[in-house]
Amino acid sequence: MSRAAGNTPGGEPGYAAGAGQGQAAGPGPGQAAGPEPGQTAGAGQDRISYFSLTAGGTLLALKLRDRFGGEAHLPSCYSLGCRRCRPFDSIAEALPQSFQAGETIICVMAAGIVTRLLAPHLKSKHDDPAVLVLDEEGRHVIPLLGGHAAGANAMAREIADFLGADAAITTASDVQGMTAPDELARALGAAIDDLLALRKVTALLVDGEPVCIQSACNPEVSGYSWLAPDADAREFSGRLLISYRLPGKDTEVDPGAADPGAAAAGAGPRQVTARLIPRIVTAGVGCRRGAGADSILAAIDAACLAHGIDRRAVGALASVAAKRDEAGLSEAAARLGAELIFYSAARLRELDRPGSSFVEAAVGTPAVCEPAALLGAGPEARLLAAKTAADGVTVALAAAAPKPPALPKTGAGSGGVAVVGIGAGTGPLLTAEARRAIRDADIVLGYRTYIEQVRHLFPHKEYIPGSMGAEIDRCRQARELAEAGRRVALVSSGDPGIYGMAGLMLELAGGVRVSVVPGVTAAQLAAARLGAPLMNDFVTISLSDLLTPREEVLRRVEAAAASDLVICIYNPTSKKRRPLFEAACAALLRHRSGSTPAGWVRDAGGPEETVRMCALGELAEQEVDMRTVIIIGNSQTVLAEGRMITRRGYENKTAAPERRR
Repeated sequence: MSRAAGNTPGGEPGYAAGAGQGQAAGPGPGQAAGPEPGQTAGAGQDRISYFSLTAGGTLLALKLRDRFGGEAHLPSCYSLGCRRCRPFDSIAEALPQSFQAGETIICVMAAGIVTRLLAPHLKSKHDDPAVLVLDEEGRHVIPLLGGHAAGANAMAREIADFLGADAAITTASDVQGMTAPDELARALGAAIDDLLALRKVTALLVDGEPVCIQSACNPEVSGYSWLAPDADAREFSGRLLISYRLPGKDTEVDPGAADPGAAAAGAGPRQVTARLIPRIVTAGVGCRRGAGADSILAAIDAACLAHGIDRRAVGALASVAAKRDEAGLSEAAARLGAELIFYSAARLRELDRPGSSFVEAAVGTPAVCEPAALLGAGPEARLLAAKTAADGVTVALAAAAPKPPALPKTGAGSGGVAVVGIGAGTGPLLTAEARRAIRDADIVLGYRTYIEQVRHLFPHKEYIPGSMGAEIDRCRQARELAEAGRRVALVSSGDPGIYGMAGLMLELAGGVRVSVVPGVTAAQLAAARLGAPLMNDFVTISLSDLLTPREEVLRRVEAAAASDLVICIYNPTSKKRRPLFEAACAALLRHRSGSTPAGWVRDAGGPEETVRMCALGELAEQEVDMRTVIIIGNSQTVLAEGRMITRRGYENKTAAPERRR
C-alpha cells in the first residue's frame, strides 16, 4: 500500500492487494510487500531456494538465482567459492527443510526425485509452498505444487519467458485460459472464508457453468461476469463474493439473503457462493504505555464487530512512531498476520483529525488512530470506523480505495499482440503454439467467422468479433488494447503471414510488441488432400482484386503460367468476379496444355470439405468460390491412382552414386 491520506468516511470502497499473511495469499515469489522503506516492522520477501544435483543443473540454478534472486543449494562439491550458495551433503535432508520453512523451491532435477522427497511433508494446496522443477537444458518448467495459491504457475511462466522454455501448466483453469478463484484470492491478498465453497465454485467454472464476481468495483477478470453490489445474481450457478464485511452484513451486495452464502431471494437451486475477504482494512491504534496484545486485539475486535467488518480483513496496524517499541503492538500484528506501520507525529498532524492536548503532549500529535488508519489505507482511503476507546486502547478503521487485482501475466507481463494463425478449418489443425497464444490472451479479436471457430475452445474468453473490410480498425483496436496493458490474440485464418493479418498489424504496431504465431495454411491442407502437388517450386496468387488491381492480378497469372511453376490460387471467384476467374483460366491455357492436371479443394478442413480434380481445360467450368483453393500442376505434374504428384526429379538421378576411387 502507498501511504498518502484520504479522509472521506463511507461504506465499502472495493479492494486492492493487501499485505496480510495467514490464510491470505501474499505477494508472488521474489516480490516484496510493504510500505516505504524503514516504515514497516515484520515485512519480508518470499525466499526462493534453488536445488540441483549435477554440474549442468548447477549452472542453470545459478543463472536463475542471478535473475530472480534467492539462494542456491548445491552439492558440496559444486559450491566452493560460490556467492549466495549453501552447500548440502544430503538432498534428502536439505530439500524437505526448505519446504517446511515455506520457501519457494525451484529444483533442476528429475520430478520423481522431488516428488518422493516431499510427499511425506505435504499438507494442502493452500498451505504448501510453490515447488517447480526444470530439466538441465532448461527446456521445460513444471509447477508441481502451489500452482495458484503459492504462485507456482505464475513463476513457471516467468522462468519460461526468461529461458525461452515451455511452461507445462496442467491446472484445468489455466489450460482453459481462466483465472482460478484461488489465484484471484492470491492476487487480491485475500483471505478465503470457506475452502470447500471455493473448490465448488472452481469446479463450476471449469465445467463451463456461469460464475460471477460480485464486488464494489470491477476486477476485470477474464472468464467471469462482474456484478455490482445491487445487481441480481440469480442467473449464476456460482458466485465469488469479494467483501470485507461480516456474513449477514452484506445486504447491499445480496438483497434478501439470509447470509452471504445464500442465493438471492427467489432463486431456484441453491447458489454456490465463495467469499473472499480482501485484507485492505488498516486499524489505526493508539495505546497507553505497556498495553498488552490481548487488549489491543479486543479493541480491534470490538470496532470490527460494531461496524460489521470481518477481522480477517485487517491487513495492517498503524500507529505513531513513538510507539515503535511497544511489544503489545508487535505481538498483536503478528497474531493478526498483519503489517505494522509507524508514522511520525508530524505526518499524523498533517491530516488534522480531532484529538486531545493530552495525547499531543505525550506523543507529539493530538490524534493517532484515525490519521494512522487513513495513512495506512493509502490514497483516497475511507474511514469505516471513527475512534473508539476501551481499556487504554483507541482504534479507528479505514479501507483502501478500489483497485483491480494485479493478476499474474504470462510472458513479460505487459501488453502485446499475438497475431495467431488458427489454421484452415481449425479443429485438429490448430497448433499447440496457437492454442497457447489464445489461452494466454486477455482478449481475442478477429473476423466474426474466425472467432466462432475458436470460441468453443475457450468459452470464457472475452471476444470482440468484427466484420470483413474492417481490418485496419481491428489492428488499431488491438494496438490500443495492448497499449493499455492487455494481452491480445488477433486471430487470422490459415497462416497470418499468408494473405492474413500479420503484415498489417506489424505496420500499425506503433511500438507495441507483436508476435506472429504460424498456422496451417489452406495451400498446405489442399495439397495434402490432393496428393503431393507442391513437391517442387510453386507460387501462390490471389485472384481477389479488392486490394490488387485486376490488370496486376492477370499480369501475375500470365507470368506464373509462363514460368512452369505449380500455381496455387486463393480466392478464385465470387458472384461479382467470375469474369476475372475465366480470364485467368484463359491466360493459363495460353502457356499450358489443356490436359495439365488441376485440382481444387473447397472448405478445406471444414465440415463441408470437397475435393475434386480435373484437366486445366475444364477448370473454368468448375463450381468454385472464395472458399476454394485451386492447385494447377506444371509440366512435371502427373496423376497416379487419383492423386496429383509433382515430380522433383529423383527419377533422373543415377540409380547408384559413383564410388569414390
